[in-house]
Amino acid sequence: MNYSIRRKLEMADRVRDFCRTHPTQNAGYTAAVARLEELLERAERLARQQVSGHLTVSGAVVNTGQLRREIRDMIALVAGLARAAAREDPDLSVVIERVPIAANHQEFLIKARVAETNATTHRDLLSRYGMPETFLEELKALLDGFEQVISEKHAGRASHVGARADLTAVGSEIMRVVGQLDAINRFYFRKDAESLAAWKSARDVAWPLPPVEKVAKPAA
Repeated sequence: MNYSIRRKLEMADRVRDFCRTHPTQNAGYTAAVARLEELLERAERLARQQVSGHLTVSGAVVNTGQLRREIRDMIALVAGLARAAAREDPDLSVVIERVPIAANHQEFLIKARVAETNATTHRDLLSRYGMPETFLEELKALLDGFEQVISEKHAGRASHVGARADLTAVGSEIMRVVGQLDAINRFYFRKDAESLAAWKSARDVAWPLPPVEKVAKPAA
């Protein structure tokens, strides 16, 4: 959650508390307070969604890195065996290659899937040259897991970005509702200095003070 939205929500919490302790019979005021409470509840849900999406993306980044290393190691083994077995099948070293280190996730997955498929086709020959018995099943499981992590990463990013956009819209609507309440409270408390001061304090957004510019001293 960015700084601006967080400050607006903190202000909205204070405004809600003030309004709860200063109820009126004004229907518009009551409706505005109810709307503010709805917006705060929605903002809380969106904040949780944003955090969850961010954590999903962060976790996926770690998992994809680990899975890529494991998959590359396995493909390197089978590619090495393919070169050794090429004397019996010259095409084998061509159809089973190492996966490029710099490949993006999609390219990496495609090339790894091709290598796994070709290794399966030549399973008997590669097994004679040292490929472990359950090697291809383990490789397929890793590739399936890698594809799942990529999907989760994309979903997490979409959730995070969507929640952030919705929070911005909620923040704008909160400011509109607070503006309505501000007009009403300024009128009602115009002769009550203490309550008016409390209201102004509640609805003010605590923006940081701008940095003080340093004026260079003239040379002596």
